[in-house]
Amino acid sequence: MSIEKERISTAQLVILGLFTFIGDMALVYPAAMTSEAHQDAWIAALISIPPGIALVFLFVVVANISPDQNIIEISRQVLGKWLGSAVGGYYLFFFIIAASTYVREIEDFMCTQIYEGTPGGVIRFMSIVLLVYGLRLGLETVGRAAQVFFPLFALFLVALMVLLFPQVQLERVYPMLTTPLPDMLHSIMIGVFYPFGEICVFFMIYPYTRKNSKINRDIFIALCIGSVGLNLILFLSLTVLGVYFSEHSFYAAYILAQKINIANFLQRLEALMATAWIITTYFKTALYFYAFVLGMAQIFKLKSHRPLIFPVAFLIYGLSQLISKDIIFYVKEIPPYWVDWNLTYSLALPLLILVVHKVRQRRAAS
Repeated sequence: MSIEKERISTAQLVILGLFTFIGDMALVYPAAMTSEAHQDAWIAALISIPPGIALVFLFVVVANISPDQNIIEISRQVLGKWLGSAVGGYYLFFFIIAASTYVREIEDFMCTQIYEGTPGGVIRFMSIVLLVYGLRLGLETVGRAAQVFFPLFALFLVALMVLLFPQVQLERVYPMLTTPLPDMLHSIMIGVFYPFGEICVFFMIYPYTRKNSKINRDIFIALCIGSVGLNLILFLSLTVLGVYFSEHSFYAAYILAQKINIANFLQRLEALMATAWIITTYFKTALYFYAFVLGMAQIFKLKSHRPLIFPVAFLIYGLSQLISKDIIFYVKEIPPYWVDWNLTYSLALPLLILVVHKVRQRRAAS
């Protein structure tokens, strides 16, 4: 019997998925994509959409092996007690590291762009307090809060894009198709496994959704909208800031917002971009936090996951400090290895579970 009694609606699942897909990518996606593809980054981003959607389709197929169970339970059911527990533990390790990383991202962004001089530990503590508060209220409350904040996020993001179009200079993306094939392929991998791969956290949320007949359609529509949004941010970064600044600026989208200037009146709207980014990153972090706590409670066969929230909060506070010595290390050193890690838990392991499930089905039928 599931220890999670609360349920979210399909609409809440889709909005949380959109927030998770965009999340921290809203600021770091341009730098990640242009690091190797340069002015061809927008082409690599467009190419990455079909395989990215196929990857999420794989998630849905695996989740529907047993729609009322999460990835920890499915792994044990399909792969057996020991191997399944090892796979589940691998996912939980990723969830806690990812949650800690996103908290560190919030700290670095706030301390370098807005609250300069503020000790990072203060920002980190405030972030974790809000996360704990949200999780203590429950999954259903988090889903409803996402619905409340979604119009605000959409308004800020659309305003950013519309107000920047007068500054677009298409010549900044020329010459095209000059990136070597290995670099282009690696950029496509980043475009697939960074935003799309991290949707795997919904393996832990999907079973607790009140599903309707159109849930799969809604999921893929949301992913298409999110893909368009991220690619527009990348395209605007390339055509407004140029390739060099897109590649070497830690927070290109935030700098983009600083460029908005309509008749010397409507300007300095970067706070809106920061607000949209913090909203999405908060919900993304909350879901990873929740996934780890719930998974640990299931592994240790606890009656509720709530007693683990406070201890895990302290763990995240410490890990977010240890995970990177500074922002430069995080931006330059971690991403190449993170993509390989994404490939493992978002492609290799779901594919393994699906193949073993199909083989066992055929053996049972023969």
